[in-house]
Amino acid sequence: MSNPFLIIGSFVLALFGITILPKTAEAPVVTTTTISAAEYIIEPTTTTSSTLFIDPYGSACEQFSALAVNLGWPVDQRTVLESIMFRESRCIPDVINGNDPSGGSRGLLQINGFWNKWLIERDLIDKPSDLLHADANLRAGLEIYNYGVNRYGFGWGPWSATK
Repeated sequence: MSNPFLIIGSFVLALFGITILPKTAEAPVVTTTTISAAEYIIEPTTTTSSTLFIDPYGSACEQFSALAVNLGWPVDQRTVLESIMFRESRCIPDVINGNDPSGGSRGLLQINGFWNKWLIERDLIDKPSDLLHADANLRAGLEIYNYGVNRYGFGWGPWSATK
């Protein structure tokens, strides 16, 4: 039999909107582990570079331009770089335009086949298809950009961008 005081007490508490809940089971023990992010961090290549967080919710162009800065691109060129990547490849890293001269253009920056030998001599790529990888394409693009800066005082010349 149930205790009448317990029944009456529960009824009175219910009238006032108070509920007595039975004892619940203890919460399960959750063990967590941490993983090292060290293998995903890209150190800047020069002392003037900045390391940028690559926002996984940003657009592809924003993500690739952040990677570019982490690879050594000047921070002040990030907006122009995003525009060039969008114009050239819609920020899709494995795009090939076979209609361009000198064997076509490849990757985010649509680097023309004209540059292949030059990039191979500088150990930036082993073969033209390496330019279909975002990091290799951005490193090669930076080398071409720096070539334009050193030779003409303007790095975007090879992409025919406006000053």
